[in-house]
Amino acid sequence: MKKWDVHLMPDLTGKIVIVTGGNTGLGFQSCLELARKNATVIIACRTIAKGELAVTEIRDKIGAEAKLNVMQLDLSDYDSIKSFADGFKAKYQQLHILMNNAGVVNQKEKGTTRDGSETHMGTNHFGHFALTGHLIPLLLRTPKARVVTMSSGGYKSGNIRFDDLNWDKRPYHRVKSYGDSKLANLLFTLKLQQYFERKGADAMAVSAHPGLSASPRQQAIGIGGKLTKWLASPLERGSRPQLLAATAPFVKPLDYYGPRYGVDGPPKFVRIKHEQYNMAIADKLWKVSEEITGVRYNW
Repeated sequence: MKKWDVHLMPDLTGKIVIVTGGNTGLGFQSCLELARKNATVIIACRTIAKGELAVTEIRDKIGAEAKLNVMQLDLSDYDSIKSFADGFKAKYQQLHILMNNAGVVNQKEKGTTRDGSETHMGTNHFGHFALTGHLIPLLLRTPKARVVTMSSGGYKSGNIRFDDLNWDKRPYHRVKSYGDSKLANLLFTLKLQQYFERKGADAMAVSAHPGLSASPRQQAIGIGGKLTKWLASPLERGSRPQLLAATAPFVKPLDYYGPRYGVDGPPKFVRIKHEQYNMAIADKLWKVSEEITGVRYNW
């Protein structure tokens, strides 16, 4: 796997894929490449009109036969998440790849989701936790399904403070709160794989990070600001780790992929090193996540 690239992706004819935040940035690039390989791709995004613009752009690039569908999803709203999942399950009988890609990055001011969680944790972790939980029946039913959850090198600054998940007691810190959510993404993946194994399913939970990528959000308010515009890799390269994690035949449960040189480069396996990356913390976060979202996985 010295220089994996998208041309090595297998044919995905018959595969059904959801990409959250698929209308822009890394999500858009992932939808394009997955559709290019003949997958049926559901672009899950907050605004249908923006999703339809993405469909038009993708079809202009790869052909009108691209199989794309847009469905409304707001990961900061549990009612929207349930509505999306119900609509998807009414239309599709399987789900081969769930790419938990959408994310809020380094919000300057502290915010909260509709349901009262701090914006980073509420959207990036709790939202995807709830979405995956609602879709679990299809994932268990689908042979060799994969859940790819996007993290970030920012997880290294994460510290899951269960006594202050909403940053009510501490001065708000946008980089650290983002890091908390990205660590939570990895802990969710750790526990989700245990769930799949407990169920005797051959579904797989994996994760990836894009390095420093030229997404509109990252360049607008992300770490580095204007500097990001000079250093960031193009979306074509930044999306490779998540596309590898979603499609490569050699991927194993709990694998984590990122750019070879940290911020850029060919995708490679990355070893997770963090004092809070352990099953005890993952167990506690899972229980808290069920309580907060109201979505309970049937163990």
